[in-house]
Amino acid sequence: MPGDLLIQPASTRADVEAFIRFPFKLYEGATHWCPPLLMERRDFLDPRKNPVYEYAKIQLFLARRGGEVVGTIAAINNSRYGEFHPEDKHVGFFGLFECVQDQAVADALFAAAGAWLKGEGRGVMRGPVNFTTNDVVGLLVDGFDDDPSIMMSYNYAYYDGLFAAAGFTKAKDVHAFELSGEVYDGKLDALAARLAKRGSVQVRPIDLKRWKEELEFVRYCYNLAWAKNWGFVPWTDRELEFIAKELKPLADPRLAFVAEVDGKPAGIMITIPDANQALKLAKGRLFPFGLFKILWKLKVKKVTRLRTMALGVLPEHRRLGIAAILIQRLTVNARAMGFKGSELSWILEDNEGLLGPLRQIGAWRTKTYRVYDRSI
Repeated sequence: MPGDLLIQPASTRADVEAFIRFPFKLYEGATHWCPPLLMERRDFLDPRKNPVYEYAKIQLFLARRGGEVVGTIAAINNSRYGEFHPEDKHVGFFGLFECVQDQAVADALFAAAGAWLKGEGRGVMRGPVNFTTNDVVGLLVDGFDDDPSIMMSYNYAYYDGLFAAAGFTKAKDVHAFELSGEVYDGKLDALAARLAKRGSVQVRPIDLKRWKEELEFVRYCYNLAWAKNWGFVPWTDRELEFIAKELKPLADPRLAFVAEVDGKPAGIMITIPDANQALKLAKGRLFPFGLFKILWKLKVKKVTRLRTMALGVLPEHRRLGIAAILIQRLTVNARAMGFKGSELSWILEDNEGLLGPLRQIGAWRTKTYRVYDRSI
């Protein structure tokens, strides 16, 4: 019965642990859900470890019925967002929403997060965003018949109905596209060769031996190339270091490239093996057997899929064909390494500068993720 529903802040270590573990119960038996590593989730929600807490206020809420957790949500007051989007300075965020198929529970969670954000001076709640637009963004609204790629979300199909019934409306859709090496017809080979002959554009693999310098290169290009994108807020140095530490074990110079024009930064393409194919075997745990399962999948029973997390070119160089060179280099290398294809995600629904070229080379949309707004 709705009467025994209780929404409480996750204020103790035990509460946070219950918050983290709830999805494992909710998605038990769900074929395509990929369990995160428990230790990674603990670090993510630890204010001492996650740099987002240095500038954002975050409140976690648990929904309990009869003492049992039935839902979670995080309310996020991101002070940096208004600095870069003054027209949206009234916007607060929510994320990490998980819920049983019960509108009363969803409504209570949204109400709790909304009330907290209103108390922080916000007039609109936007999400799901976990915790910034540089992290996991959006609710999956189509593409439920496939596993999510690493650092992409998955949820039950009924979630969209919970949001709609609670009065949320679409703010923006973002897409995942698939680029298959198996169907690549070589269209970009001649173009890439012709552009390379001009000499001003240089594309090289990332240098893992110069990790700190390469991170600065990536940060510089990322923050400038995405500056005009909807919802974008630049990485802080600490945020980039935090995510880079997590992803460095997956970095491979054959899959990640930087572009220079006349020796100066011009663009980046960062692709990693889709470790979710391996993480799924670990079921949230590295020990005692999870690490061995991950290594076995990565090294022995080969991961067949990639995720391209970033593809960006500085505005002043976008007519030089740099994106085409980067895509061609990735496709050729990935096919030679035995990968079947790469998911490119996420891409704004109205980013025709990238969507058009992707369609031209045979990439196709596989998933849509939606970000919603609701007035508080």
